[in-house]
Amino acid sequence: MKKIILILFFLPIYSYANFIALNNGARALSMGNAFVALGNEPATIFSNPAGLAKINRFHFSGSHQNLYGISDLHTDMLAISFPTPIFRTGIGIQQVKLLDAYSEQIIYFSAASIIRIKNIPFRFGGSLKLESAKVMNYEEAKNPSNFDIDFGVLVDFSDNFFFGYSVKYLLEPKFKFISKSDQLKRQMATGICYNWRNSVNFLADYSFSENESKWNFGSEIWFYDIFAARLGMHDEKLTSGFGLKTNYWIFDVAVMAHQKLGSTYLISIGLLLGEKS
Repeated sequence: MKKIILILFFLPIYSYANFIALNNGARALSMGNAFVALGNEPATIFSNPAGLAKINRFHFSGSHQNLYGISDLHTDMLAISFPTPIFRTGIGIQQVKLLDAYSEQIIYFSAASIIRIKNIPFRFGGSLKLESAKVMNYEEAKNPSNFDIDFGVLVDFSDNFFFGYSVKYLLEPKFKFISKSDQLKRQMATGICYNWRNSVNFLADYSFSENESKWNFGSEIWFYDIFAARLGMHDEKLTSGFGLKTNYWIFDVAVMAHQKLGSTYLISIGLLLGEKS
């Protein structure tokens, strides 16, 4: 029954690409994907590339997920940040694949830097993206791909209050499979993050486009900077999870509840190299 529901849910992607189920990493998902104003790990590439300017170490993060426990439907994510001088850089890959019949993929090449205006840090960043979709086992499908751009800003108004803004699908690319073509609409998001006593994060994002708008909320509490408990709300769906970290590795787990499909689980593993600066 789950498989039938998912096929009906994802059926529109066979006529146009929409990139709706991409993997943003377990930490972001467990906080309701309210990540625009936080961005201190490589998965920030997917929500606000300006967050790369906060990362001063080589940081690798990756995850694989079977959505709602169905082996035929899975998502993958890979994100890497590099502590390059002047501009921090990163590479990201997201993919969703359905029933060996359809897949969508985005490859990101990202960079970010920082300027200070009256001692207030302004981080800014952008991503050059290659977005592609593919229909397998159908000879007449054109399997379109397009270049696109994301842009973001992250501002530290104080030591514990941060503001983020991002624009995704800036070029509004068009995708055409057979006879019908459709255009990805530009998506904008603003977010705030309040850090309390250096151990608790409260986050809220408001994302909007020509067709829809929504709020995402998240929270995270760290115990001894080793273990984190998280709770969030993404598009009216409850999310939760936890994280473990040391100076050299990170392990994150997220759970998202769905009224009809049940819960889906996501695990991310990270590796850090080099010393903190």
